[in-house]
Amino acid sequence: MIQNAPLVSVIIVNHNGIDFVDACLRSVLNNSYTNIEVIFIDNASTDGSLEYVKKIFGSDRRLKFIENSGSFGPAVGRNKGITVAKGKYIVFLDNDVEVDSSWLVELIKVFEFNPAIGAAQSKLLRTEPRNEFDCAGDYLTPFGFLSERANSAKDMGQFDYICDIFSAKSAASIIRRDVLDKIGGFDESYYMYLEETDLSWRVWLAGYRVIFIPKSIVYHAYGTKKKARKQYYSKYVVRYDGCRNYISTLIKNFGIRNLLIVLPIHLILWLSLSIMFFLKLKLNDVFWIMKAIIWNLINVGYLLKKRRFVQKSIRKIDDNEIFNKVGISRPLKYYLQQAVSYSYGKSYQ
Repeated sequence: MIQNAPLVSVIIVNHNGIDFVDACLRSVLNNSYTNIEVIFIDNASTDGSLEYVKKIFGSDRRLKFIENSGSFGPAVGRNKGITVAKGKYIVFLDNDVEVDSSWLVELIKVFEFNPAIGAAQSKLLRTEPRNEFDCAGDYLTPFGFLSERANSAKDMGQFDYICDIFSAKSAASIIRRDVLDKIGGFDESYYMYLEETDLSWRVWLAGYRVIFIPKSIVYHAYGTKKKARKQYYSKYVVRYDGCRNYISTLIKNFGIRNLLIVLPIHLILWLSLSIMFFLKLKLNDVFWIMKAIIWNLINVGYLLKKRRFVQKSIRKIDDNEIFNKVGISRPLKYYLQQAVSYSYGKSYQ
């Protein structure tokens, strides 16, 4: 066990998670690292999940509740949790995860002995089958898209080493509180998607590392039979928020030279995808992508204000240093093949 174990704040945002919250909270509250506070933020659930958690777990003094008046999305929910968190480290968990008993010990052991690490992601496996990856972190491609390291691969030990990653998935991630105070919390204009990528990018820009810690294991129901993508995530959220937030993230975080080079190509790739949807007569998908692009055009002044803060108040290192550490090159053909797969509703392998 870690001597003088620091307090860790675990933030869990819930919206209608009645099928998952019991297993999630039992695993968290019974883990081997005991100096924790758990902040449970409910985003106006209507399925009785909040009432259930209060009834079953409410007597545990480590558990705090925040009740929001609406479903504002994970970024807003997590930020509200951050405002009351007292820990040296802040951990973010989705409500549909189950943590291994030593999940938190393994995270804190690494962080306590390396102050250059700003944030990290646990090894995220699926709840079924438990030998299949949900996420092992992401790299950054030259055209501003993410590239998954694991991409639903079987866990055969091939990622069992600590390494730098560009982006940590907030379903199971950790960040130092002092780093979070320097760079700001999640961008609340992101309802869903890329909010953790934007945060991770700012961690890198501030001069800290984001890493993958494989001995910290978390199981995630997302993408399983119990929580199918199509059932829980509408196409509107995927198409609109995905496109909108990708563009916004590039505008805020890239250096000016790379922004002028990458953003036009990035937009062309989104437009190419919308053409593929148009040819397949998926007109709603076309509309949502165009709506996302137009949103960024209308709100360019708002985005440039955020960009000024990132570039002047946070940036300590240049883009090349980040890309040399956590970038990965992909040919243009790769993006076109991804777009074709995406237009058919399939994941690109």
